[in-house]
Amino acid sequence: MKKKKGFGLGISLIAIMLIVCIVLVIMMMTGGKKDTYYGIMKDNTTIEKMISEKDESIEKNVKLPSDADVTVKKGDFVIVYKLADSDKIVKVKKVDHDDVPHGLMMKIHDMGKMHMKH
Repeated sequence: MKKKKGFGLGISLIAIMLIVCIVLVIMMMTGGKKDTYYGIMKDNTTIEKMISEKDESIEKNVKLPSDADVTVKKGDFVIVYKLADSDKIVKVKKVDHDDVPHGLMMKIHDMGKMHMKH
């Protein structure tokens, strides 16, 4: 009798794990690819400059979508997710200065062409 109980439990766990895996695969496939950008706010509705994490391309004066659920002000740093091969912004999140990668931060502040002398 004990063997039957263990066998049933094992089958149940395998079935649950299989369902979870299928759901995760479906979520990943329908989620679409997103490009990540970092930027600095010009005001509470416009990103002054945002830079692609992938190819470091720059976009200026980008309006936040009206449904963006974020509270920002001038000078705040944001991370922006856009659908790949599209201009549709799907998510905007306020981040700290330290969360922005150093190379992108230098481009945001136009420091890329500065040469430091020792």
